[in-house]
Amino acid sequence: MAKKRKNQVSVLIAYVLAMLVSLAIFGSAALVLRDIFVTRPELEREKASENAENSEAPSNEDEDDYSSARGTVLFVGENGGVINGMAMIRMLPDLTAIRIVPVSPYTYTSVGSVEGTIQSLYEAGGMSYLKTAAETALGVECDCYIKITDEGWKSLVDYLGGTSSYSFPQDMYYKNEETGEITSFSQGAATRTLYGDDIRRIITYPLYDGGNERRLQVLGELSVSLINSACAYNSGAVIGNIQTIFNVIYNNSDSNITSKRFSEVREAYEYLIGNSTSPASYRLPTGSWDSRGYFNVDASFAEEIKTYFVMEEEGE
Repeated sequence: MAKKRKNQVSVLIAYVLAMLVSLAIFGSAALVLRDIFVTRPELEREKASENAENSEAPSNEDEDDYSSARGTVLFVGENGGVINGMAMIRMLPDLTAIRIVPVSPYTYTSVGSVEGTIQSLYEAGGMSYLKTAAETALGVECDCYIKITDEGWKSLVDYLGGTSSYSFPQDMYYKNEETGEITSFSQGAATRTLYGDDIRRIITYPLYDGGNERRLQVLGELSVSLINSACAYNSGAVIGNIQTIFNVIYNNSDSNITSKRFSEVREAYEYLIGNSTSPASYRLPTGSWDSRGYFNVDASFAEEIKTYFVMEEEGE
């Protein structure tokens, strides 16, 4: 009886082992079949879908390519028919750069057969003459122009946040006898933030050592200081108010910039402001001042400014 029970136990163990082996074999086979017919096709479908999405989506390089938003702006500050300050500004958002060339209103140039200073040509033919005169003098074309009022300038500088990084080249004191306005600054680093009215008085200060030549340099230095301060310390506010800033310029200036064009370049300008703390630089035109007090631009500067403005690669 004991022997029979022992044989039954042996048979049972053998049966269980056989079952386990069978399960292992068939389980492995099932896993292999599942991998061949289910898992692999699913992974291949996911990979194909991912590749398709990647091929359709623009790369980061494409997303950051804002070269189509490049442009040259003639920026003019004017009051009562008198040009207070003027510059050609090259916007290069794809390079996170703003290149500035200050322009003296006493630059001698021409519009067609009519010759004169930019100031006198402006008086003769308005912004159309002024734009052509500046383009002829420097040898490059402007995509658009902005002639801004004193109030518009003041609001624009306030939105940019002013600048406290400017250093005065000399002691300055002047009282305008007509308006009673006083300009008073000490040589050296600014001791407070300079806003729109301050910058206007600094640019138009009539008693610079070096006269109009020094004033042109001051215009370049102040422009760079203002823009770089805005990008370094106030970029979030500037980007947040960029539509308002455009409205200030649009409503307080004579300009051929349209809302449509602003919408096209807005994202690129936001990228520029948010991705550089010092995008601005300036370069003075090369040339000479004659006995009349007029500035004559060197003929060679036309090529120099094209290089500085990164126009050569565009074939402009």
